[in-house]
Amino acid sequence: MLIAGTAWGVYLPLPYYLPLLAVVVISSTLLRRFGHWHDVLTLLTWLLIGCSRASISYGEGEAPQWQQTVFQKAKTVQSSLTTRLSKSGVSSHTLALTQALVVGKKDELSQETHQAYRQVGASHLLALSGMHLGIIYSLLYFFLVRWVRHSRWRWYFLPLILFSLWGYTLVAGMPVSLVRAALMLSVITITTLMQYRTDPLHPLALSAIIILLVEPAQVFSISFQLSYAAVLFLLLLWAPVNDLFPQQNWVIKLFVVSCIATLGTMPLTLYYFHQLPLLGPLLSLILIPLTTLIIWMTLATILLPVAPFGWTLNLMVSLQEKILTYAGNIPHTTITDIYPDKLGITLIYAAMLVAIVRLRTRN
Repeated sequence: MLIAGTAWGVYLPLPYYLPLLAVVVISSTLLRRFGHWHDVLTLLTWLLIGCSRASISYGEGEAPQWQQTVFQKAKTVQSSLTTRLSKSGVSSHTLALTQALVVGKKDELSQETHQAYRQVGASHLLALSGMHLGIIYSLLYFFLVRWVRHSRWRWYFLPLILFSLWGYTLVAGMPVSLVRAALMLSVITITTLMQYRTDPLHPLALSAIIILLVEPAQVFSISFQLSYAAVLFLLLLWAPVNDLFPQQNWVIKLFVVSCIATLGTMPLTLYYFHQLPLLGPLLSLILIPLTTLIIWMTLATILLPVAPFGWTLNLMVSLQEKILTYAGNIPHTTITDIYPDKLGITLIYAAMLVAIVRLRTRN
């Protein structure tokens, strides 16, 4: 409801949403003992919050001085990391790809590289997201969280964990997909240290609320829509699908995750890019582990910029390029020239969500 209200408020800004919101909140408080009416008014409240926030006209001047200073320091750190990486003797192409994968700097990536990833349905690997931040978080979890989560010292380590997550997000330029992942991991870390179990949909919803309240125009961002569609479908479908195949190895599980993410983003991919790569889930079995190894090796090279690490990075990136080139040359693996309209995309998502609700209810 918040997403729908934000989209409507951006599309049709009116000054009447805020007074109407006040009336609905007062009515919801007065009718709190009437369950059905209270539920309807609660949903309407979130709808009007989105409309009101998106309709507020705010200045488009320069950012505050402190914000400019923070982002400038983040760019300085990003440049220093890139400099350390270049000292290992990596090629210019490897340097461009690895700094895009680790610190989100894509200025030096060629258009051919972007097209090669997009053609086989692997462009999400270039966008910093939960997978990239999850690699950083896995280090924090292995060395910190799992050792202190049951001790009295856990709250002393919480600022260090949150600073690491958000420091990396800031250095990487704070893309929406990475901010979403950082918000979700922050909530998960806090609930883990509190020894409290929560539904993963709650951190996802909380991250969307925070992002849209800060910047309502993100509701029309392609990265925002693709990121949240993929994660939402993963959270909704993983449990029932995993119940059907409970004892499968990591290869099958990785393939299932790729299929679910592809299903969740397929209507948006058709609408924005007018093509559907068919090899995406299969290639993920190779490209995701290989990309993970490249990220690990890049972090190791930044810490210790020596020639052997640089040579290894060159070999890994070269192998990935050969896989992308070979997959891109296979004929009839991409369906192109598809132009669905907004109504068709809405009906597809409505049908999929109804099917998911029936599946989860039956289980």
